[in-house]
Amino acid sequence: MKHWVKSTLRRAPGMRALALRGAALFKSLARAEAGLYTLCYHQVPEAQQDQFAAQLRHLGRHGDFIDADSAIDRLAAGWPAGERAFLITFDDGYADTFEVARPVLNALGVPGIVFLVSDWIDAPPSVPPGLDRVTSLSPSGRLYMNRSEVMAWCADGLDVGSHTATHHRLSRLDRDRVADEIARSRRDLAAITGREIRHFACPWGVAIHDFDPGRDPALALESGYHTFFTTRRGRALSAADLPMLPRHVVEPHWPVSDFEALMGGRRTGWRSTGTAMGTAKGTA
Repeated sequence: MKHWVKSTLRRAPGMRALALRGAALFKSLARAEAGLYTLCYHQVPEAQQDQFAAQLRHLGRHGDFIDADSAIDRLAAGWPAGERAFLITFDDGYADTFEVARPVLNALGVPGIVFLVSDWIDAPPSVPPGLDRVTSLSPSGRLYMNRSEVMAWCADGLDVGSHTATHHRLSRLDRDRVADEIARSRRDLAAITGREIRHFACPWGVAIHDFDPGRDPALALESGYHTFFTTRRGRALSAADLPMLPRHVVEPHWPVSDFEALMGGRRTGWRSTGTAMGTAKGTA
């Protein structure tokens, strides 16, 4: 039922916008609880670069940005009381992650990690998974990152994680096939980047619907990953969260009030003053 509601809201952006606008009246990032908040982006079109930069600036007013490895260390030690941090992630390896989002990350000094589908680096699909058309192409006219861009991303000090080998829904595969998707992707990405691949993000990421929570996180950890990221909303506080880390799926065109609604804590008063609720403007 919960998955159905989420899917319905995603297909009805007007309804979703009204729901979040209402929630933002009562919630504020300035009052968000301590913990690790992970954001999941997909495409970042060139026309939305300024809005993406504004979102990061807004988040930076309410916590620190952290890279995935540092987040592991903090969670393993027990999250420090009163600390709030944001981890910026990108799924699928779209070319505009490199061409549009990367300059913003570099300009603002924000760490980020892209979860790549290893087989797509040399043989990318013509359309994103689950869609019947391309929603937008990068400024260069391509849909996915190539090998040289993956290497340039790494050279900038940004991180790479696995999003499986082929982006199949793990819940529909048998154990051996899931193990291969997880392990092969880690091996191939390590060969391309020359670095250990420590982090795994499950395609789509909804427990039971998209992966087997009693099987797949354990397979990932057994393969050598330190994390298993889902799309369950929430915050992480300890090492116990590493096998099923929450992430907030967000879009670069959303107003910052949506971030208040999704991650903020309850305001003390209905008309309490807090952070700006309108969309901020800025350039990278």
